[in-house]
Amino acid sequence: MIDSPDAVPRPPRQAGVAPSRRAAIASAVWAVPVVVMVAATPAAAAASGTSLRFSSSSYQAAACDVITGASVEASSGGAAAAGVVVTLQLSGWYTFSDGSTSAVVTTDSSGSAACGEIRVPSSGAAGTLTASAASATPATATLSALPALRLLSSPRGTTAVTDVPAGATPVAGELFLLGATLYRHGVGAVQTAVAAVGALVEAPTRTGSSLLPLRLADGSAVVFDTATNASTPATGTPSGATPVAADLFLSGATLYRGGSAVASDVAEWGQLVEHEQGSGPTGQFELPFRATDGTPRLYRSPADEVRTVASYGQPDAPPSGSTPVAGDLFSSGGTLYRASWDGSNPYGLGAVASGIARWGTLTPNPYYGGQRLLPVRTSGGDAAVFFVSGGSVRTVTQVPSGATPVGADLFLSGTSVYQADVGAVASDVAQCGQPVAAAAGASRVVVPLAAPAATC
Repeated sequence: MIDSPDAVPRPPRQAGVAPSRRAAIASAVWAVPVVVMVAATPAAAAASGTSLRFSSSSYQAAACDVITGASVEASSGGAAAAGVVVTLQLSGWYTFSDGSTSAVVTTDSSGSAACGEIRVPSSGAAGTLTASAASATPATATLSALPALRLLSSPRGTTAVTDVPAGATPVAGELFLLGATLYRHGVGAVQTAVAAVGALVEAPTRTGSSLLPLRLADGSAVVFDTATNASTPATGTPSGATPVAADLFLSGATLYRGGSAVASDVAEWGQLVEHEQGSGPTGQFELPFRATDGTPRLYRSPADEVRTVASYGQPDAPPSGSTPVAGDLFSSGGTLYRASWDGSNPYGLGAVASGIARWGTLTPNPYYGGQRLLPVRTSGGDAAVFFVSGGSVRTVTQVPSGATPVGADLFLSGTSVYQADVGAVASDVAQCGQPVAAAAGASRVVVPLAAPAATC
């Protein structure tokens, strides 16, 4: 895994548009990533002896994976020492590729010798790596396991999750699910008997909290509030309803909020996000959905109003059968359309991007407030970001072709998460949870990660 990349990411932004001000997947078992921390002080030899040190202050790998790239370096009198015979010793169930716990290497003309592959035990238990040579005090590297769960942030950085058991599945932001229990980073268990979860969204009442709809094992509907770490029954919601987003539930084709039916004929829905009208947030959250007859519609909360998109049937509106994406965005035949509630939109209407094969979660732009990003994969397999306000798409670099868009400027390829124009920022990733703003109104985006199951 890569927890703190050295590269500083280039802020995604629309070309030629100045920022307004500085500033938004299936369960898996978590493996235990391991970090090798190297003692800061190298082996100090006698005046005529040899000094040993390791090539890096840390080496990292997941449980049952291998540490590669480690090397030991020898010097004498400040110069590289060639031909030094170094004995390497492992403890704590760590082994070399042949299963042994010791190895002998000899430094080359540059004074360096590769340590070879070091296999990490399934337990990820603490251990040591030592290097010794004649007339030299042994150098010791400590091997220790990082916490199993991580939060990845954009612009950059990871945080070790606490108070959540290993093996939990990432849900959204700081929330994880293990069995039927919902956990929160730094808090612990916050809800039991959970049978299904929806999407975490800022409360439409704009109280600074975010809401997560839940269906419990008995079929009842509750809404978890991040401000109180408590759930409130959604009284009046039909038993067995599907949690959608925030405080919304779907029963059959009817959408419920606060126990009351607020929309009907719902066949498919997109992402619930706050609507912006050029001058900033409006306090109205829009859920795009496709009706059972194929018409594209918008539901607004907390107003609890529903409309077919303006100008439906005209070129500047999404066509029948369009897939709801997020807010006022729909997709049809690889083209993104921006819809309108009342026939106007400061960001333009109709087709705003073409050649879009897949998209992730729409989030704030982590670098500039007042902008939003939608990571996408083009029909050619390129990773790109769609600037919602500008209606433009920019292909990004340092992301493998075919990568899956996650949220903000993040993409998943294989078991690594890549950041646009930066490269890999986290490895040993089997699953990403829902990306969300770090707090209500914040630009920083947080994604919970799950590592592959350890098998060895």
